[in-house]
Amino acid sequence: MHPWFNASFTERKKRHAEFNKWLKENPLLRYKHGYVREDGKVFCGYSTGYVNGEHWTDAEAFQRRLAHAREKMRVKRLDPQYREEFSDYIKNRYKNADMRKRKTAIRKKKWSNENKPRLALKSSNRRTLKRNLLHAEHNILIEEEMRKTAEVLTKQTGVEHHVDHIIPIKHGGWHHHENLQILPAPVNQSKSSSPFWVSSEYKDFRSVPQSLWPEPLIDFYLAIQST
Repeated sequence: MHPWFNASFTERKKRHAEFNKWLKENPLLRYKHGYVREDGKVFCGYSTGYVNGEHWTDAEAFQRRLAHAREKMRVKRLDPQYREEFSDYIKNRYKNADMRKRKTAIRKKKWSNENKPRLALKSSNRRTLKRNLLHAEHNILIEEEMRKTAEVLTKQTGVEHHVDHIIPIKHGGWHHHENLQILPAPVNQSKSSSPFWVSSEYKDFRSVPQSLWPEPLIDFYLAIQST
C-alpha cells in the first residue's frame, strides 16, 4: 500500500472525527433532514465529502431518495428472516422494560442537570414564539452564552442567576439579545414584571434601543427620560 494513501486516510479520519465533534457541540446550529433553504435546495444530511460538510439537493432528487428508501424498507419487511430477527430484537429490547424505564429516567435527569442553559434557551424561545415576540434579528448564540454565564455564576456564588428580559415580555418587550441581562434571582423577583423598574446597578429600559421599545410604552419612556 502506498504511503500517500495511508496519510490521506489518516487525514480523512481526523477530519471526520473533528466534524462529528463539532456536530455534537453545536446542536442548535445543525440543520434537520428535509430543511428547505431559501434557494429551494433541501438538506439531506452531513458528511465530510461535501462543501462545509452539508449535503444539499433539489426537491425532486430529495423525493426520489425518500421513495427509494421507503421501497427498500418495504421489500425488507417482506423478508421472513428479517421479520424473525426484528421480532427477536423487539422481545429482547423490552424484556426488562421497567429497568430500562428507570435507567432512561436517570439518564434524562442527569442530562437535564448538565444542560440547564440549553433547556432554558429552548423554553424561552418557545414562549416568545407563542406570543409572536421573537425578534427577527435576535442572536441565539449570544443568548446561549448568557445562559451559560448565568449557570456559572450560580455555581460560583451559590445564588441562582437568571437571564431576564429588561422590558418584560408581558408588556410587549421583544425577545432580543439587546433586551436581555443576567440578574440574581432575588433581584429578578423584586423586579417582577414591571416595565418601569429602575436600578443603579443593573440595566433598565434606557439601555434598550428605542427600536425595541413596545409602542404602548414609548410615550411613557420618553417622558421619564426627559425628567
